[in-house]
Amino acid sequence: MPFNKKILEQYLQEHKSSYNGKYKYMSGYRSGEHDFKCHYYMLDVNFRRIDIFVDLSYTDTISATFSENLNEQEKQHIINDALRHVIHNESYPRLLHYSLYESYVNASVPFDTHMSPIDYINVLEYMKYHHGINAKTIDEFYKIFVPAMKHLRERKRYDAYLETLILLFQNILYENEWDSNSTKYLDTEYQYHLYYIREIIRVVCDHLEDYFSTAKERLLEVIELLCKWERFTFAIMTDFGALTLSNVHVMNAIIAHLREKLVLYDKEDDRNTNVNLVFSYLYYIYINDYDNYYGVVKCVFRRIMNNMLSLADSDLDLALGNSLLQSDGYGVLIDLFNTDYNTFIFTCFPIKSFPSEYRPQIRKDLVAAIRFFAGRMENEKYRQSSFEQIVNINRLLLDNFGDWYN
Repeated sequence: MPFNKKILEQYLQEHKSSYNGKYKYMSGYRSGEHDFKCHYYMLDVNFRRIDIFVDLSYTDTISATFSENLNEQEKQHIINDALRHVIHNESYPRLLHYSLYESYVNASVPFDTHMSPIDYINVLEYMKYHHGINAKTIDEFYKIFVPAMKHLRERKRYDAYLETLILLFQNILYENEWDSNSTKYLDTEYQYHLYYIREIIRVVCDHLEDYFSTAKERLLEVIELLCKWERFTFAIMTDFGALTLSNVHVMNAIIAHLREKLVLYDKEDDRNTNVNLVFSYLYYIYINDYDNYYGVVKCVFRRIMNNMLSLADSDLDLALGNSLLQSDGYGVLIDLFNTDYNTFIFTCFPIKSFPSEYRPQIRKDLVAAIRFFAGRMENEKYRQSSFEQIVNINRLLLDNFGDWYN
């Protein structure tokens, strides 16, 4: 019996819910003609993972078997979410039969077979379900995926190549935020893919004219998708920037496409609501507008620092910040401090890490900041925050300029 999308859509319509479930989707794959296995999880307040495995069956009716007892609202949330994943997956044509996933993954050399773009994502989902999301699983996946993508390019199947890349990005680009009493944890998968995505983007860059001339719309969709995932894309900006800025003809098409989709930063706008920093960063490099580019860099640092101060896992943000400091210099942090008077800049990027020539200016600016916050202490609205900043400044001066301070 063929897949009946109407039954699933009717079920979703009849079981609508505004309940915001605790459990998040991790992986899932089709395991039978009308069966789907999926893995959901949540993190408790101590960031310990709680796993739920679900066997979903969809024929004329929908049924689900859960590995653990859950309340009815949570069960319904998971069933509805899993059905949406099934509908999305089944909306693409498949060539690799679901019964072959295990043989395909376990083969010492993956057997030669025609694959559709969604097949590679299904293989990845199968691997994540059975082996977890970790560096080893992702490395094993790319042993299959990289040769397959090379084969597509060599056969000049540029549209299929980019469609596969889009489906991969849709699968791996997500961020699940979990809270404890004192901090947050941003759970992502994409950090395991960074190295390989850089390599793939370099390949596309080397053959950019071929992709653009034969699959322009797909290429623009890839670029738009990456622009929307700012934290991930800034982490691969060296290669992504080379891809977008290497060809004037292509970059003009990118700008024409993205100006209708995304909002550019404007240094004259005090609010800059819903600005896309990736597009803004590339655009102002391209048109050589240094003032707006510099404003974008400061906005990127603000987001980096927000993550570093609020997330328990901010290594990626620290690496991005250090990369920007190498390209744009430490002066941008001093300018940012003089704009925002946020002393936590020097918590994220310690004064001792600055080149020595910047230290006198930093000391001078910190002393000026004490006067500023002391003046705000008279306003009850700002008294507590100003006091915290003064305490922090005194600690910074004592730790970094002890002799002068004493």
